[in-house]
Amino acid sequence: MPSSTKPVVLLRVVVCSCLALPGLAQTGAATPGSEASTLTLLRLNQPPCAVPTARSVIKARLAYRLAAGEQSDYGFAVSIKFREVTPGHTFSKGRPGQVSITQRADTLTIEYPMAAILADTRLSHPVTCYFYLHRNTAPGRSRVIAQTPPIIFKECQ
Repeated sequence: MPSSTKPVVLLRVVVCSCLALPGLAQTGAATPGSEASTLTLLRLNQPPCAVPTARSVIKARLAYRLAAGEQSDYGFAVSIKFREVTPGHTFSKGRPGQVSITQRADTLTIEYPMAAILADTRLSHPVTCYFYLHRNTAPGRSRVIAQTPPIIFKECQ
C-alpha cells in the first residue's frame, strides 16, 4: 500500500511594531448606523528597528476623512503625540506636531523634531507615538475622533 503524505506548509510571520503598513494603520469610532472618521498612516520616514535620536525628525504622511456628521465651530486638527510614563497619557511640545485641517478629506505631512521631547522625563520607553485626528471643542481643547495604532520605536533583535 502506498503511504499517504500530506504536504507540510511552514509559515513564518514576522511582526515589527516599528512599521505601519499602508491601509492597515487606521482607526475611527462610529455609532451604529453612522460612518466613522478615519486617519491612515501612509508613510513614515523612520527606518524599522531604529530608535530615534535627538537629531531625528519624524516625518509622516497621513490621510484623513471626517465622517459626514462631524461638525465643529473650532475646526479640526491632526497631531502626533508620544506615550507618557503615566498610563493612558500622551504628549508633545509646541505646535510643530499639529496641523489644522480645512478639508473634509485630504492628505498631509507632519514633521516632528525628536529633540523637542527626547529628554523629557514624561517620555515612556520604548518611544511610542500615535497620530490623532481631533475635533476642536473650544480654544485649547479637543476630542480625539480617530487615531492610528501605536508606533513603537525599538531595536529589533
